[in-house]
Amino acid sequence: MNAYIKSILAFNAEGEKRHVDLTQGLNVITGESKSGKSALLEIIDYCFASSKSTIPKGEVTKFGYLFVLILKFPQYHLIVGRKKFDDEGKKQMYLYRTSEEVIPKELSMDLFSEEHVVHLDQAKIELTKEFGVAVSNSTENVDATKSEPRPTVRNMTSYMFQHQNLVANKFTLFYRFEDSQKREQTIKQFPVFAGWVDQQYYNYRLELDELLKQQKRNEKVQQSYNKSMEKIRKDLINTFKRYYMLVGRTMDDTVSLHRLLSLRKSLPDFNRDSYLSEEMENRYESLKLKREELKQQRYDIEMSINNLEISHGHGNSYSSNLKSLKAILNHSLHQTDVYNCPVCGQAVETLSEKIESIKGSKKWLVEELASVRGQGNEFHLQIHNLKMEKEKLNDEIRALGVEIGRIEGITERWKKTNKLDNEVVYAKAEIDIECKRIEEQIYNLRSSESESEHRINELNILLADYNISSYYAQAQTFFKANISRIIEKLDFEEEFRPADMNFLLETFDLYHHDKESKSRVYLSEMGSGANWLASHVSLFLTFLHFFSIQSKSSIPSILFLDQPSQVYFPDKIFVNAKEKSKDVQKVEQIYKTILEEIDLVEKSSHFKPQVIVTDHVGELDIEGYKFSKYVRKNWRGQDNKFI
Repeated sequence: MNAYIKSILAFNAEGEKRHVDLTQGLNVITGESKSGKSALLEIIDYCFASSKSTIPKGEVTKFGYLFVLILKFPQYHLIVGRKKFDDEGKKQMYLYRTSEEVIPKELSMDLFSEEHVVHLDQAKIELTKEFGVAVSNSTENVDATKSEPRPTVRNMTSYMFQHQNLVANKFTLFYRFEDSQKREQTIKQFPVFAGWVDQQYYNYRLELDELLKQQKRNEKVQQSYNKSMEKIRKDLINTFKRYYMLVGRTMDDTVSLHRLLSLRKSLPDFNRDSYLSEEMENRYESLKLKREELKQQRYDIEMSINNLEISHGHGNSYSSNLKSLKAILNHSLHQTDVYNCPVCGQAVETLSEKIESIKGSKKWLVEELASVRGQGNEFHLQIHNLKMEKEKLNDEIRALGVEIGRIEGITERWKKTNKLDNEVVYAKAEIDIECKRIEEQIYNLRSSESESEHRINELNILLADYNISSYYAQAQTFFKANISRIIEKLDFEEEFRPADMNFLLETFDLYHHDKESKSRVYLSEMGSGANWLASHVSLFLTFLHFFSIQSKSSIPSILFLDQPSQVYFPDKIFVNAKEKSKDVQKVEQIYKTILEEIDLVEKSSHFKPQVIVTDHVGELDIEGYKFSKYVRKNWRGQDNKFI
């Protein structure tokens, strides 16, 4: 995104101010230690709605009553102010947007009135919106216990800031990634910040997740329905049989469910012959006989369960006795194979033979115990299976009892009225009700499945239009090529050249692919601070380049590098090429690489991204560039510092 920091300001309580004015492109703030250089990054972070202040305690915090950023967008300025943390800055900020030109040296504290006060949480949201993020909820899982955190400016800072203790760190690449939740959020929100997705994308993802889970639930219902289909068919056959019995007809037990549903519309009529039919009596006797058979089966199973439980009890007693014998043997068994008389020293054969016999018994005992040990599980399994069979028989017996009871009820009513007409009407109504209920279940399952399938296909097409996979693939290729290209210009070990740097967008891990060993060499596995610095600089210049050329990116084209030359620490910078040390030349190469990358980005995006560097360097001789042109502040000498 084409946006940069125009000025960093600090006001004291009396309205006196200090400011550092910046431009697009490279901005160098150089100076001695404790001159306030590193405080600038912390002020920017604080004004980007940080939940705490990390501005170094000292002269800056003693002076600072109000900290301010002036952000320049193509069509307007955004002025962001925040009082010191202990004085209202903990809870609120100031936001003021204007299309008029803003001159930092003319800015006063009068602008920061109650009219422009915004609560800190709301300020995060408003700042994020200013950078073009319209996504408020990136939740994709409908069963999530809480919504995913909103993408905000706080996660953007991980791409923009390289602190002094981070810029050449071998273990950590990103600011705030020591917090695993922040790391996960920032990685997940990468497509948002790159401008690939909007709120509608996440709405589609959430709806799709809900439909897919509903589809799985429907599949389980369908499976359950299919499993119970035979029971449904049998129950419906019994309903039909009651009607057929009343009209003096028989019913085939093997009729399919589909056929039963169609038979509902062509039932045989009730007539005079129905009174003469013995079908009711035949069915009644048949059901009673079937019930007695099932009761006998249940009795047999109950006897088997009882016998198994008794046998299991005997087995446990046997096993317990064997264990007791083994314990006795372990204590009493002599450890020698031959027993000698303690008086004369001669072998006593009878006792030696008994020792061998006891040892043989012990061996048998151990083997017997091993075989008995597994028998308990077999008993439990058999008893469990038999109990399941018994429960199934109980269900069938209960169902037969209900059916027998219905016939007995019909018979009693018939004896009183000598008419079957009402019973026939009732039985027919039962068939109608049962068939309609089953047809409705089938229809709802099929209808729901059809509608869901149609919407799922629609959503997949809509999501495919976002082309996320393609964006990721292109970005992966870009990062690989750009990081490798940049790092070749820097102080990177010959052992790793030619560089084959890879950055995984799924995990945000950086590694060099070693062609000889065909293995990955991660940053933490590389030696030398120069390698670590080169990796950081090349990666974050690539991020700057990438976000600058994305047409809908919401990451401002800002990169802050705090003291990148610390790896080399040149005591003095000489312009004379003959006297310059190799370390100074390497530092100059860092700045040349930054400037070349800025120029390269400008060719593609038609604006210069902003790189802010705070460093110890004074004068550098950079081929093709005049270093002094990029120095915004040079805090050297007595009383020459930020504050």
